[in-house]
Amino acid sequence: MNSDKTTVKIFSEKNNTCKFGESLYIFASMKDVVKLENGYWVIGTNKWSKSIYTKEQAEKYSETLINCNNCINCRSCSSCIDCTSCSDFKTNPQRIFSPILGSRDSQTMYYWNSEHEQIICGCFKGTLSEFESKVKETHGTNEHAQAYLKWINEVKIYKNSI
Repeated sequence: MNSDKTTVKIFSEKNNTCKFGESLYIFASMKDVVKLENGYWVIGTNKWSKSIYTKEQAEKYSETLINCNNCINCRSCSSCIDCTSCSDFKTNPQRIFSPILGSRDSQTMYYWNSEHEQIICGCFKGTLSEFESKVKETHGTNEHAQAYLKWINEVKIYKNSI
């Protein structure tokens, strides 16, 4: 077998791993066993909430993840690790998690890389700018708006500093 960087070698059909050059890729597949554990459809190392996704949807979205590990409710990503509800990243994004804050009394997640950005807060998913507008529209100037806007400002300062 040729050993140049374009050679693809299948290591295991069971867990769909292959080597391309020096990189090992793990492809989720509907051949993988789907387990229901603690309210999640678990496929490989990734999982989808049973309260949001059917088993069939979880299987479908697992097919869109390439080399992703420990992700929750994600789709159409590559090389992501420990993400929650992100989509369409082709490389592992940087991330910032908020402290517990806002009307949901929960964390908000912000993901970004050179390709795009995404913020997830409850059922909201969009850009940082869209989130800022939605916070102002939803909360006006109340205490939740102040907490969210303070965190958004901290995210902007951090992003501009790197």
